[in-house]
Amino acid sequence: MIKAIDVRNPKEKAELLDIEFNRAKEFLDGEQIRTPLLILYRSKVRDNLESLERALPGVAIHYAIKSNNHPAVLEEIAKAGHKFDVSSFQELKLAINAGAQAVEQIHSHPIKSPYEIADAVSAGVKIFVVDNPSEIDKFKSYVGKVKLLIRFKVENDQAVVNLSYKFGCLPEEVIGLAEKIREYGLEYYGLAFHVGSQCMTNDVYLTAIDISSDLIAKLKERSLDTALLDIGGGFPVPYTERVPAIDNFCKPIRQRLAEKINPAIRLACEPGRFISATAVTLVTSVIGKSVRSGKRWYFLDDGLYGSFSGRLYDHCKYQILTNRNTTWKRSVLAGPTCDSFDVVYRDIILPPLDVGDLLMFPAMGAYCAVSSSSFNCLRKAEYLVID
Repeated sequence: MIKAIDVRNPKEKAELLDIEFNRAKEFLDGEQIRTPLLILYRSKVRDNLESLERALPGVAIHYAIKSNNHPAVLEEIAKAGHKFDVSSFQELKLAINAGAQAVEQIHSHPIKSPYEIADAVSAGVKIFVVDNPSEIDKFKSYVGKVKLLIRFKVENDQAVVNLSYKFGCLPEEVIGLAEKIREYGLEYYGLAFHVGSQCMTNDVYLTAIDISSDLIAKLKERSLDTALLDIGGGFPVPYTERVPAIDNFCKPIRQRLAEKINPAIRLACEPGRFISATAVTLVTSVIGKSVRSGKRWYFLDDGLYGSFSGRLYDHCKYQILTNRNTTWKRSVLAGPTCDSFDVVYRDIILPPLDVGDLLMFPAMGAYCAVSSSSFNCLRKAEYLVID
């Protein structure tokens, strides 16, 4: 059960992750600004980068553009000297526009079209990820131009989004793939894994590092030296549940890396959600209300086909802020489209609301705007970038 937070309650207000209702509301005091509105805090992007950098010293940050590709986010990452994890040539162009150099980025998508590879190589990308023999075949004509990472899977039932279902070879298949890379005259460059998105425990990272250490030793026995280990992303952020502070979460990870991985091997990570999620707050308006089967219904100007697409694709439950109070009751929160599927929350505790009231949803910077659609040709949430 999700319950809205009354921002006038001082005890609960202290837990709003530095996002205050009044601070955001002041940006709505003009006729030119309408909801739905995504407020992007550049300062929060910087804070998140610095926190992760402190938590994983010596691990290069390659921001996963897929989580949020807004230019302001990418600019902050490039200005801070960090790099990018790209999944497409279009994402690469966004990174370059933000100030990145193609040669420093990792193209992490394990399955790519021949055109995608050709465009990325022409632009200057060197490091690519593979996870099967057929993918290696696509690089036969790029000898001397590319460096290949082999992604292996690590099963993890604690992650909110399982990324091993679709990608990653079995660990026992890595040696054969590396031998195939060498057979073609290509360069085996290293290993990559991704334990899943919004990972709630760090045990699986330790398992993956142990597997990596064992594979690196076996590869070395075959004169296949590992230059880079990419530990992926998945670092958790607070939505409706508390998560460990990033330093505490990463402490066992950095200790295991120091114990098991040769310091001569470069390390990289691919955070997406951790950098972008808490940097954005969604502001919506109530555009309709009704009582149906004894339950209060409230209709918002944003929904599942818009910014709340993360409810579907990212399996997220977002916190709700309101400055209303009095009698709180079970309610339904619906989106603006004409599709009955467009219901954001079917059973939620809300105070009485009127048309025109505002609701705010913190931590909506990851996998929301990037997967929204234009269904019904309704207005998408626009960004307001501050500080």
